[in-house]
Amino acid sequence: MTDPEAGGRRLRTQVESHDVEALEKQTKALRAVDYRCGGGMCREAVMARLHHGHRLLGMSISDAVRPRLFSAVADLHNLAGWTCFDSGRVVGAHHHLALALGFAADGGDHELAANIHYRRGRVHLHHGAPDEALTQFRLGRRAAARSGSKLAASILSANEGWAHAKKGEADLAVGLLDRARDEFAEKGDVEPPDWARFFTAIDVSAMAGSIHTDLALCHGGRHVGLAISTLTYAVGAYGPEMRRSRSLCLIMLAIGHLLDRDTDQALAVGIEALETAGTLESTRTRDRLRPLEEEVAKHLDDPDCRALSEVVTWFAGPADT
Repeated sequence: MTDPEAGGRRLRTQVESHDVEALEKQTKALRAVDYRCGGGMCREAVMARLHHGHRLLGMSISDAVRPRLFSAVADLHNLAGWTCFDSGRVVGAHHHLALALGFAADGGDHELAANIHYRRGRVHLHHGAPDEALTQFRLGRRAAARSGSKLAASILSANEGWAHAKKGEADLAVGLLDRARDEFAEKGDVEPPDWARFFTAIDVSAMAGSIHTDLALCHGGRHVGLAISTLTYAVGAYGPEMRRSRSLCLIMLAIGHLLDRDTDQALAVGIEALETAGTLESTRTRDRLRPLEEEVAKHLDDPDCRALSEVVTWFAGPADT
């Protein structure tokens, strides 16, 4: 009879392909929790898996398994950085994303490296540093080109466009959005890696809404209607598995209705955004309420805006928390 303990000891000295596959499946399951419930709901579990992943790196690894293991550990750090970002732990986010990039390089995984640069850029963009974000997005574009992935390129183009929109650079932002749409259309039917699976046609529309919302805040005009239409589509199309993305789109959609002077709709959408955000463990969602709070404060003579201001201020809490 085989000694199960002896079998366990053999597993701990040699990494097999099924060990890496198990790590990838665990990362996929935890990423699903992050999308649905927020990074605060799964960050500790991700850290526990990281400990296991690094233990695997210390074992004997065949040349056939090594690149896949490095990519698996890189993506786990990628997810760790993202959950830190979503939990308001910026230092931790930068730390894990830097480690992720190193492991992706060790594994020769250019497509994953492109995704990590995208996420590093998003941390900078969220914290008001669009130029630093652009640097990361452009590095990501180079990695995407080396990988040949049109999906990775589309993600980078859309986010590069958003960074330009944050700076009020409408022509550059819209041009990059158009390029992202073209690249997305050219991606073909190749099964995407788990870290890029989120970027569907719905997310392309959500990114268009994000870009046009920031351009509407700067320039108004046609961007208001484009923001509302693209975000309305995304909000209606996202399922419960992407609850955080839907919440973020609802917040921007409420801003769009305010800019369109449709205050009763802004109130209705804003309340729905808060109800959805209340189900998430995500400080990032609360951070993204600040532009809504600032915009609604400009229209406190309107009763709907006063009501929305009160609930947003209550939900968001003090600015330094």
